[in-house]
Amino acid sequence: MEINITVIFQIIIFLLYIYLCKKYVWPYINNIIEKRQKEIYIEYKKIDNIKNNILFLKNKAKKIINDSKKKSFKILLEAKYEGILLIKKAKRKAKYEYKNIINKAKFEINIEKKNIYNNFFKKISNILNLMLIKITNNTFNSKLNNKFIYKILKNYKFK
Repeated sequence: MEINITVIFQIIIFLLYIYLCKKYVWPYINNIIEKRQKEIYIEYKKIDNIKNNILFLKNKAKKIINDSKKKSFKILLEAKYEGILLIKKAKRKAKYEYKNIINKAKFEINIEKKNIYNNFFKKISNILNLMLIKITNNTFNSKLNNKFIYKILKNYKFK
């Protein structure tokens, strides 16, 4: 291969082209590449921060859920305990009311018994008094018999 002027001229132009590219084009392209790398780095950092925030919020949510479960369990236990206390209190009150009603009924029954006995004895005493009056009247008439006593009892039946 022969080196002639054309080849030398092409080498010089090529070297000049490389020099110009290195001096003017390469820094511009390099700047764009560096900016893009910085943007990518910043976006990765943002993504890492978001991931960390998500993990933090996830842990915080788990803690809140666990605390809520504990509180709700505690509230349920307290409610059950209060319910049991209310039921026991209601039972005691019902037993007290039951005893009061029974005692009141017994008292009223006793009063009614006494009234019935009193009325019964009054009627019996009235009948006996009438019988004695009739007997005394009949003794004077001297005709005392059993028919007479039955007649008196029929006239004064228990009402």
